Amino acid sequence: MLIKCPDFLEIKTVAFNLNGNIAPGLDGFGGVFYHSCWDIIGTDVCNVVQQFFKQNWVLPWMNNNVVSFFPKIQDVDFIQDYWPIVVSNFKFKIISKILTDRFALVAAIIISANQYGFV
Repeated sequence: MLIKCPDFLEIKTVAFNLNGNIAPGLDGFGGVFYHSCWDIIGTDVCNVVQQFFKQNWVLPWMNNNVVSFFPKIQDVDFIQDYWPIVVSNFKFKIISKILTDRFALVAAIIISANQYGFV
């Protein structure tokens, strides 16, 4: 169930449930682009996501992430004084969200109640 290839509807649902206003990926395209241009790019996005589930690998550039830290206050002394901003590829976020949603359905079954609080 975790590795079953998602259909176009599942991929589209996950893509549109992701926040469109999050930071764009390294390619410069954020969720708003994917949401507004889905009629044009939806099939290609679905093919990329399905390729991951069918072939068990992802293109090397697709899982590149950049973490930037922006100060919350004027004088920064501690790491807690920063906002971490992660820039990830939106297609990789779709794959991650599909896996996360699926895992959430079985987590309570395969992880004991004592350990569940630490997951």
